[in-house]
Amino acid sequence: MNAGDTYIVPLPDTSVDSHLWVIISDPSQSDAVLIVNFTSWRGDKDQACVLDKGDHPYISRRTCVNFRQAKVCAAAQLDELARAGKMVHREPLRPEILQRIRDAVPESWISEDNAQMLVEQGLVELF
Repeated sequence: MNAGDTYIVPLPDTSVDSHLWVIISDPSQSDAVLIVNFTSWRGDKDQACVLDKGDHPYISRRTCVNFRQAKVCAAAQLDELARAGKMVHREPLRPEILQRIRDAVPESWISEDNAQMLVEQGLVELF
C-alpha cells in the first residue's frame, strides 16, 4: 500500500461501484492512512482541488476531491478488504496529481484532525 494508490469499494448488493478513493497520507509513517474520495463536480462542493478527464483513467468528467468526507482507517483494514475481494484496486495517481491534492489541503474543507495527520507527516504546511 502506497500514497497515491486508488481503489473502489463496490456498494453492497449491487453492481454499482462507489466513488474512487485515494490514499493521500504516507503509509510508511503510520499504521493508519488518510483517504479521500472523488465526487462529481458541482458548484456547491469543495473547490479546493478540481480534477478533469485525463488526470486519472477513472475520471471521465470534472470531479472534486471530497476532503470533507476524508477518513482515517487502519492500513490493515484496507489490506483485509483487498484480500476478501471487497475492493478493487485501480491505477495509482500520478505523483503530480497526488501533490495537487496535498497542496489543496489548506484551502479545503478537510477537518483539522485529518489535516494534522498530513502536517505531522511533513506532507502539508497549513500556514
